[in-house]
Amino acid sequence: MTGDRLKIGVLATDDRMLAGRFLQALLDHRVNVDLVLLDPAISKPRDLAIHAQRTGGMLPPLPLPGELRYQKVSGHNGPDALASVDEAGLDLLLNAGTPGIVGNALLSSAPLGILNCHPGRLPAYRGACAVEHAVMDDEPVANTVHRMTDGVDEGPILMIEEVPLDGVKGYQDLRCAVYRHSCDLLAMAARALQDGTLGQEDFTAQSAGVWHKPVSDDVLEEIELRLEAGRYTPLRELTRT
Repeated sequence: MTGDRLKIGVLATDDRMLAGRFLQALLDHRVNVDLVLLDPAISKPRDLAIHAQRTGGMLPPLPLPGELRYQKVSGHNGPDALASVDEAGLDLLLNAGTPGIVGNALLSSAPLGILNCHPGRLPAYRGACAVEHAVMDDEPVANTVHRMTDGVDEGPILMIEEVPLDGVKGYQDLRCAVYRHSCDLLAMAARALQDGTLGQEDFTAQSAGVWHKPVSDDVLEEIELRLEAGRYTPLRELTRT
């Protein structure tokens, strides 16, 4: 740490679907961001299609805030990115949408590592469709802030919080709520680390977890029906209160 303040960097791309929204959340939560490292990778058509299916166009990308300091690098795993982390004296990195697998050199480049927000309650719901599997299990959907490791979704946990379901009436509403909440929760975690409310001692190692496979179109249709018909218990409980 340089001086008394934790120095924070962000991993993002120009066109990542949630990058602008996440960076704005950092500003809203008064997180001091020292550097945003921009990977030149372009979102794959498949990723764009999945995001469109999940959000129905209700969560369009936001422009990257102009008041932050940006640096374009050859790639987040590249030597120039690693050098930038070192030269800026960054203590912590935040994942706002790095496009590929993070290498060990980048994982260990900042003393506090890289924080990520996983859309699911870890370690019970690992994988890309944790939200959908939670609905199928009739369990609350949560976001988990954890430190990234070379084991996907396996790193030490800092924060877990259930996603507020106010206004959720269907699958796309739920997915949008998860994405919005994930941006805020990761920003809250960064702020807590920066102001000293949380520290290294607050990370908790994960126990054995469950990896969930992507859901089929048939399962996704069932999830949509459950939500729209009010057959998902957390939504029923919200209606009763």
